[in-house]
Amino acid sequence: MQAEQRTGTKIVLHLATVQYTIHVYSMPTKLTAAQRKVLDFLENRSERGEPPPTYREICKRFGYRSPKAASDHVAALEKKGYVTREKGLARGLHLVRKGTGIPLLGRIAAGLPREALTSSGERLNLDPTSYGITDRSRAFALCVTGDSMIGRQIFEGDIVLLEHEAIPLDGDIVAALIDNESTLKTFVHKEGKVWLRAENPLYPDLMPAIDLQVQGVVRAVIRFLKK
Repeated sequence: MQAEQRTGTKIVLHLATVQYTIHVYSMPTKLTAAQRKVLDFLENRSERGEPPPTYREICKRFGYRSPKAASDHVAALEKKGYVTREKGLARGLHLVRKGTGIPLLGRIAAGLPREALTSSGERLNLDPTSYGITDRSRAFALCVTGDSMIGRQIFEGDIVLLEHEAIPLDGDIVAALIDNESTLKTFVHKEGKVWLRAENPLYPDLMPAIDLQVQGVVRAVIRFLKK
């Protein structure tokens, strides 16, 4: 039996007695996580040629109960120089500077799990829609360390492009926190149980003792050849 519950920006799946959570991974910028999501929403609409959203549309997108929450986030973006507002207009938001590319959040272990992902402020000049991610705000990238995924042709130094808020399917490659340690592995869901499988016989399967949190599903592997 599988039940799905949507709460704001995360999806909680209950699989028998196992629960895992797909989190929106916060972007490492000077903005708060909530401000970054609102800004990404504005940029995403702009890229699609859509008009700026109203406060009520922002509330609907992120599940805010009051337009004041949207107004507060926009005011913070204005104060930090990301947007301007025309008074008296419902769609009076304008982007001042536009983020481009995909955030490279840091490194992830394709080997034994690590305590946490390292942070990075870099961005890759790539269009995530070319890799099947229709909502650019959900795209992020990680640099791979280790050799536990060589059976899926993922090697040390490769960059994986991921989509957060995507529900993983059996056999998907995911970035995950297992018992609060981060790793890149194949997601396995069989007979009501979930675990992580390495694609190298030198590494064991990882069964969650407490918690398994999927941070993103891999949509592409990017390899830059050395000259």
